[in-house]
Amino acid sequence: MQQATMTRQQTTQRAFLGAALMDPDGARDYVTRMVPAMFEDGVCHDIFTAIQQLIYSGSPVDVITVINTAANGHPADDVKVAVMQMAETCPSVSNIGSYAAQILEDHRYRLLTGDLMKCLAKDAMDSDSICRQLRRTLAMQDAIRSTQADSTARDFDAVLDATLARLKEPDDSLKLGWPELDRFGVFGRQRVCVVAGRPGCGKTDFSLNLASRLSKKYRVYYLTLEEAAEALMDRILSKVARIDSSKLTNKTLDPHEWEIIDNAAARLRQHHNMMIDSDSNLTIDGLEAKLMQYKPDVAFIDHIGLLSPTDPRQTEYQRISEITRRLKVAAMKMGIVIVELCQINRSGVKGNEGRFCNLEDLRGSGTIEQDANSAIFVENKRPEDSQELRGENMYKDTAIMYAKNREGPTGVVSMRWQPQYHQWQPAPKEDFEEMGEQMPWPQ
Repeated sequence: MQQATMTRQQTTQRAFLGAALMDPDGARDYVTRMVPAMFEDGVCHDIFTAIQQLIYSGSPVDVITVINTAANGHPADDVKVAVMQMAETCPSVSNIGSYAAQILEDHRYRLLTGDLMKCLAKDAMDSDSICRQLRRTLAMQDAIRSTQADSTARDFDAVLDATLARLKEPDDSLKLGWPELDRFGVFGRQRVCVVAGRPGCGKTDFSLNLASRLSKKYRVYYLTLEEAAEALMDRILSKVARIDSSKLTNKTLDPHEWEIIDNAAARLRQHHNMMIDSDSNLTIDGLEAKLMQYKPDVAFIDHIGLLSPTDPRQTEYQRISEITRRLKVAAMKMGIVIVELCQINRSGVKGNEGRFCNLEDLRGSGTIEQDANSAIFVENKRPEDSQELRGENMYKDTAIMYAKNREGPTGVVSMRWQPQYHQWQPAPKEDFEEMGEQMPWPQ
């Protein structure tokens, strides 16, 4: 009953302490950054103090010692009950960073409101005194933030040792089986990759080819917000069966083509690694829930601009910013790859006559580029280049540009696109050219 009446702040504090007691080594960095004053509840304050003292002294953090230490100011039974509640309140020790961030935010908010109430108290201060108090308040807030930032600094040798240890770990990045693209290494876990391009340039076909290849080894979740799941399956059938997609769209298949389609469908029925979703009303909350439910290795969002807002009062900038930041957190928290398909600004479509659009052309919010580990642009295709193709040997020479890659090189890869089959593949004997600082891109 007591737990049901706890405030949100008390629940967060107890969840943090529960995680710290279950995984003291993982909590060490957070505990050393915090102070007891951040914990309002008396029992939580004393339990945190006991944990922090043990960590500072180099002693192991065990529940009995913490209870005995905190019991100096509280009845031992109350402390034991609180510790049990902490373990029950904490759903996962992996969320400790989120709990710590919320406790810090609550602490800063309490300090701010307390100081502002002093300033607003009638006849309590004159104008100069209020200004001095506000300066002290801002200085205190800056000091708190500085302490949090400085705590991430590590000795050079410690960073070197951690880096060497990481290099010895096996490569867990997702591979396409296309060496020309795998060399860029953009599908590492906990990363976000943006795929963008002008309308009609083939970015959905390109992304579907990526998803299909990855699904040979990994679990793939593909969210399509622009078309029905069956329309996406038409693309896949056309690609696998090598039958012109217009015949599937117009339902003009002859008996021989139907036989080919049936054979392709029989092979595809054994393909269990891809989940296709066409929920057009999905919000970022719903998407996060589905990612938790299906637990993919890689998720494609086609495209993020069509996700429904969580708050109808949000501007497009606010909506896209929330989406990209939460997808970034989801990728890191779940250890998955998220591929975001993005639109281009109207100015990028009409005014950019270069070979590729640029990062600043991404539509919606600057956080799309900021929150992404990598960005791939599909080569622009002008209307005059959009002639209809027919037959096995017909294709469009095109390319993709790795415009951003925090973890590896950038560059351009020549590709061949057969829109009649929704097929993409690297051009034969690709000659890689590092982009470096070669801007603007050649026409």
